[in-house]
Amino acid sequence: MQGATMALAAARSGLTPLVVERGKVGSGATGNSYGIIHGGLRYLQGLSIGRWRRSRQAQAWFLDNYPDHVRPLACAMPLYRHTMRSPMAFRAASALEACLYRGTGLARRLPGLQLLGAEEIARAYDLPRRHLVGAALWHDLVTDDMETLLRTILADAGASGASLLEETVAGDLIVADNRIAGLKVTRADGTVQEIATPRVAICAGSWSSRWPQEPQAASTAALAFNLVLDMPFPGDAALAVSETPGKGRSYFLRPYEGGTFAGTYYRPAPGAREPEVMPADIDAFLEVLDRALPGYGIAEAGVRAVMPGLLPDTDGTGRTLSAADTISAPGPAGLCHVLGSKLTTAPLLSIDAAQRLWPEEARRAA
Repeated sequence: MQGATMALAAARSGLTPLVVERGKVGSGATGNSYGIIHGGLRYLQGLSIGRWRRSRQAQAWFLDNYPDHVRPLACAMPLYRHTMRSPMAFRAASALEACLYRGTGLARRLPGLQLLGAEEIARAYDLPRRHLVGAALWHDLVTDDMETLLRTILADAGASGASLLEETVAGDLIVADNRIAGLKVTRADGTVQEIATPRVAICAGSWSSRWPQEPQAASTAALAFNLVLDMPFPGDAALAVSETPGKGRSYFLRPYEGGTFAGTYYRPAPGAREPEVMPADIDAFLEVLDRALPGYGIAEAGVRAVMPGLLPDTDGTGRTLSAADTISAPGPAGLCHVLGSKLTTAPLLSIDAAQRLWPEEARRAA
């Protein structure tokens, strides 16, 4: 998503982008993601107003630019007594959000937060009932076909045909007089090609550290994956659950092509170059889900698909995912790195990068 929206931002700045993709479009972390474009409601728990606003602005970007490729997704989270995820906390978040909409001038594009009673949520889902007091219901956006969305964005950027090089590895930079002069790429058949260009934007996520010009690029140290389970899931909403009801990491399950889409599971993978999910990883995730929803027999469910990706971390251990969006121009002139932490806000980061990196081109295009 970062590369596709960067190409779009470049095109809207009057440049002609060429996109180099090491696999097929949608075959990496973006294509294997849960596909949710979230509105940042959870950031209000920590009073991260800026992140909430940026997430809502990003949702609006997708709705305004690609309304045929995203849809509202209802998300339900069971609430339990004696936990931070309580009706009182969500009422406070809802009231704060209403004030923020008025204060920021943002328009509400999706239904507001609702609180459900314990019996209402229990009728819809077979949940652990001890201390259950209800559920929070909110709406985010989701895309059901990430590859099509990505290809549509790339097509809008003019990046198709000869200007979209799939299964092509971006290699060494060509530098002259401390300025970018081109890029070497290797095709699937082993052919090496030199592409002349005065500008290169690296949007390679966890692979950014392979270029020596960026010594502080994020390391590839965290494995993430989702599962498609061969079992039906009730209702149309996504359900957020935790191993300990109301506490700890949330995992989401939703209906998907007659089965259940479950995600996301993480584990450290220091130095990984490819997202390798081991059978033990799958078993561990199924056991977590089975403890969270003991009435569904998830541990015995068949796995239709494993959808993995590698994510950047903060220190090389893989224990903490990178939460920072960064734009850096470490040199030589014409080179930049754009590293996003969230699928949701990738388009806004790309717009920021284009305005910072190519202000003259943007002014001329306007």
